[in-house]
This record gives sequence, C-alpha cells and structure tokens, in this order.
Amino acid sequence: ILFSLIPLSYIIGNFAINLNIFLLIVFGLIIYNKRIFKIRLLFIDKIIITFFLLSIFSAIVNSIESNLVKQDNSTLIKTILYYRYLLLYFVLRYLIENQKIYFKWFFISSLVCTLFVSFDIFYQFIFFQDIFGLKPLHPSKLSGPFGDELIAGGYIYKFAIFGIFAFPFFKIKKIYLSLTLALLFLIYVIAIMLSGNRMPFVLFILAIFLILLFEKKTRKYIPVSFVIITCIFFVIYKNNQSIKNSFDSFKDNSISMIKIFVVENISKSSQIPEKEIPMYYQELKSFYGTWMMNKYIGGGIKSFRHNCPKRKILSHNERTTCNMHPHNYYLEILTDTGLIGFILSCLIFFSVIYHSIIKNYFLKSTTQINIILVPFTFVFISEIFPFRLSGSFFTTSTSTFIFILIATIIAFSKKNIKN
Repeated sequence: ILFSLIPLSYIIGNFAINLNIFLLIVFGLIIYNKRIFKIRLLFIDKIIITFFLLSIFSAIVNSIESNLVKQDNSTLIKTILYYRYLLLYFVLRYLIENQKIYFKWFFISSLVCTLFVSFDIFYQFIFFQDIFGLKPLHPSKLSGPFGDELIAGGYIYKFAIFGIFAFPFFKIKKIYLSLTLALLFLIYVIAIMLSGNRMPFVLFILAIFLILLFEKKTRKYIPVSFVIITCIFFVIYKNNQSIKNSFDSFKDNSISMIKIFVVENISKSSQIPEKEIPMYYQELKSFYGTWMMNKYIGGGIKSFRHNCPKRKILSHNERTTCNMHPHNYYLEILTDTGLIGFILSCLIFFSVIYHSIIKNYFLKSTTQINIILVPFTFVFISEIFPFRLSGSFFTTSTSTFIFILIATIIAFSKKNIKN
C-alpha cells in the first residue's frame, strides 16, 4: 500500500514523499529486521555502499574545514539524512525479491494520478485556473495541482509510462487495448506540452521510443507512433502561440549552447557577447570552478549552493552569481562528491544498464523479460540521460525516484519474480 501511494505523495509534496519512504523503511525494518541485511551483496550493492561512505567522508572533511574558518557545516547533517536512501534501497530490494510489493497497485496508482494531473492541466488551460482554483504563473507553463512549482510535465513523464503498463494486468481485447493506449498516449503528450516543460517532453518521447525499439512486440508501432507524435506536436505548436514561443526558445537556446560550447572549447575564443549566452549555459559553466575547489571528494552533498559563490571566475563569459545546483545530474555529482563520487555513480548507472538492457536485450537470456521490469528500465535510461538539463540530483523527489528505479531493476534482475 505504501509503495502504491508513491505517485500520490509526489503530488502532495516533499513532506508526503519523506513520510512515505520513512514509513516504508520503518515498517520494513520492524517486520523483517535482520533479514533485510542478510541478503547477498552484489557488485552494485558494494559500489552503492562505497558511494555513501565517500559522501560521509567528504562531509566530515569539509565540516572540519568549515569549523576551522567558522562557516556553516550543514552539509554533514544533510549527508547523514541522505543515508535514508541507502536504507530505502535495501528495504525495497528485500521486499521486491520476496514478492512483498504488489506492482499492479503501483501501476494503477500511477495511471490514476497522472490522468488526474493531465486533466487538471486541461481544466487550467480552458478556465485559466485548475480545479483547486490555482492560476498558472505563465500562460505557456501550466502547473495544474502543483501551484507555483512548474513540475507538472516532469511528474507526468516520470509516472505516465508506469500508468501505461497498468493495462497488461487487465484482460482487454487487443483492439480495445490498442485504442485505449493510443488515447492515453495522446492525453499524456498534450498535457506535457501544455505544461511547458520541454525537457520532460523530450524524455517522455525518448522513453517511449526506446520501449518500441527494444520490445519486439511493439516495434511494429514505431512508424505509427512517430506519425501520431509529429501530428500532435505540430497541431498544438501551430495553434498555440505560447507553446510555440516556449519550444522556439528551447530550440534556440539548445542551438546557441552547442555553438558557444564549440567556439569556446575548439576555437578557444571567449569573446562572445554576454547577451548571446543562454542563462543555462552560464549556470552549467559555473560548475567547473566549483568542482576545482574540491576536485577528488567534492564539497559534500548539496554543497554547490554554498561553494559556487566562493569559486574563482575562470573565463570571460562565466556567470558570477550562482543557482542552487548546476542543472545537470553529472555535473552536480562532480561538484558534491568529486571525481571519485562521479566514477562510483557511473559504475552504479552502468551496472543497472547491464542488468536491465545489456543482459536482457543484447545477451542471450533464457528467461523471458518480466513485463514489470520494462517501464522501470526505460524510465531509468531516460532519467540518467547525460545531455539534459535537470533539477538537483540530491533532492527528495529525484533521489527517491532514482533509488526506487535502481532497487526494482536490481531486485528483478537477481531473481525471476512472478507478476
């Protein structure tokens, strides 16, 4: 029940997410206690444990330095609290391996919650406020039930694919199933576009495309899906000026960032007018000076916001002010846990990819791929896509989601679990 309430907790907010995972961990430890920690450690388990040990070591070292210069040492407290995700990982692994999680409930919950958010966005688009009376902050960025947080598209992208995979659990005739999935897909694509969250739109399409590409039964739908997506996109793009402006801006900024990167790193020229440099490029670039302050072990979890303003400005076009994070998972991992943490994270990600993609789709496997594993696999691949702008990796919402994906994939790859 607690696991199935995760999609709902994301709508309510961070307090609900933290409460949910706290209860999952506490009840897991109370009911199964020592059995959870008696599971045989895999290579990825040891790497994850090493990553958390590094994070506490980094926090302690940086905390000692902070005390010497009488600065804030909140990084150590945040790192200790971050250990809840290590507990969450092992509790979920045990529960899933021992078939204590009923995934049908989770998929149905994802379906209901994502449809609710989607229709709330439609309502907000038509009536200029959602069903709770919340008005959009921007005409091209509808937030639905999330109020002043512009994350509705990201929420739909994260949980919509699990909602789509709820239908194989029901006995529906093929023709009705195809029509239902097509309608559902249409709802999700339109809702994400109306939310104005461009990157979640790209990642949602990427995840769907990968499922169609790798799953033999769905490959025949690639041409049809491509036509449908293209038609939906251009109809909305041509008929809604706010959406058109939003995606034009996304396209122009992406092209500008690539051009500036090439100019600065290949031709070695830094004399680019500041007004031509996209804001996100400047934020991404601010990571380098911050990382160089603590190159090997990092500044500690969630330390970017404190260390970035102290960095040495290294180039003409670098932003002098700082955001809360560098807007990319990998760059944030580098600044907060250093080169060692970055290597460990890449090993964790590669190990998950090996167990989910390489072993199941490229190596000859004697067992049939469990349908439950499919959405977790391809959502994970899209979530860790390196060339993307993102929120902070170490926030409650992101870390909870990432460790749920990893725990589920590893648990299913270790044992042939029934539906």
